[in-house]
Amino acid sequence: MTLPQKDNDKETERLIVRYLRDHPDFFESHLDLLADMILTHESGQAVSLIERQVTILREQKDQHKGRLKQLIQAAEQNEGVSQKVNTLVLKLLDARSLGEIIDLIPETLLDNFNVDAVVLRLFKTDHPDIKAHPEVSDWNQQIMGAFERVIASRRPICGHFKADQLEALFQNSAEKIHSAAMIPLVSGPDDTACIGLLAIGSSDPNRFRAEMGTLFLTYLGQVITRIMRLHLTA
Repeated sequence: MTLPQKDNDKETERLIVRYLRDHPDFFESHLDLLADMILTHESGQAVSLIERQVTILREQKDQHKGRLKQLIQAAEQNEGVSQKVNTLVLKLLDARSLGEIIDLIPETLLDNFNVDAVVLRLFKTDHPDIKAHPEVSDWNQQIMGAFERVIASRRPICGHFKADQLEALFQNSAEKIHSAAMIPLVSGPDDTACIGLLAIGSSDPNRFRAEMGTLFLTYLGQVITRIMRLHLTA
């Protein structure tokens, strides 16, 4: 059975492409052929193969430069966040009481992390420092429902939340919160004793996204948990 001419042409083209890929030095031995080849540029003008290759290489170079710039910017941002987290950790370590820690967390996050609202909730209610901050132990049914998923996951959850969840968490500030991060206060993924939760809200809808990395948020939650437990068990 003879293949139609069109199919034969496609097969021949496929074989030529494979051969040229396997022999990138082909044109070095056939300079006369290279000199005769032309390509049509997007502008409609005919350009030589070498000119077209130079154009492609220049475009690839620009793409690589753009990608490198993005990586550098991301590295600088991560370094800045890391320094701020370390500063917060040192302040928490220097705190002399659980009450001081409870005050430091929202104060430092609001001042240094470009967020608009911070809510801390703790399960333990019989500690004197927590009794002095009744708002951190205010676990009504609505708030528990808002935190149910993050408590079960034992890891930070970021993104957009329902209006009733935001209202339960951020109360009077809920209307201006368009993205948030919820952080369970556990010492690690296998820790079954969650001591509370930390919610951070932003007016920027892209500040906290569902697909974003949570390395710093996880670290922050684990550090806060371990430092608080030192005071809770003292």
